[in-house]
Amino acid sequence: MLKVSLLTKSWQYNHVYKQGKRIRAKGVTLVYAPNTRGHNRLGISVSGMKSAVKRNRIKRLVREFYRFHPMFPSALAGAKEDQTGFDLVVATNKRFIPKGLDHLKTIFLSFLPALS
Repeated sequence: MLKVSLLTKSWQYNHVYKQGKRIRAKGVTLVYAPNTRGHNRLGISVSGMKSAVKRNRIKRLVREFYRFHPMFPSALAGAKEDQTGFDLVVATNKRFIPKGLDHLKTIFLSFLPALS
């Protein structure tokens, strides 16, 4: 994943948290906001997980989901098919333990019909 498609600075996360819209489920919150970059970017925040192995596994799974679904932030925001330029922060807590990539995909894609 290219570094330009990631949120890397704390001010970028703060901007999304302040300006973005939230969608919550058990153990996970998706926060998305438009950006001026013209491409989607991803940020991952895993809190409350004391084990670095579990924390990094969640981050790996989220990045892998994003790699297969790079337009997910645009779809989440209800944008048109060709419209990009959204920042997405996936914030999880200790209750969020995906069983694998398929489980994570099911959870994230379940957010899309709820918006319609």
